[in-house]
Amino acid sequence: MASEVLQLTARIVTAHASMTELSPRELVQEIKKVHSVLASLAGEEAAPAAMAPVARSRKIRARKMVESPEAKAVENEEGPAIGEQEYMEFMERREG
Repeated sequence: MASEVLQLTARIVTAHASMTELSPRELVQEIKKVHSVLASLAGEEAAPAAMAPVARSRKIRARKMVESPEAKAVENEEGPAIGEQEYMEFMERREG
């Protein structure tokens, strides 16, 4: 019965996580909640000690994107209007 509870927990949480963006901490909390509910419905007692501790995630540092002079030159380059014969040549030259 315990393996059934774990399988159902995995299925339910996987389905929910595939439709909702969850942080690692929220994912672990979701697993614990679903397992606890299913275990209580099955007449088992959820063992919180058996659950793995949550590792703290590192703080993500913001990085500033810097656009190179080459990228700016390509971005500012004017080309022919879409539909003109020179358009495809321009795009090939621009995209490399």
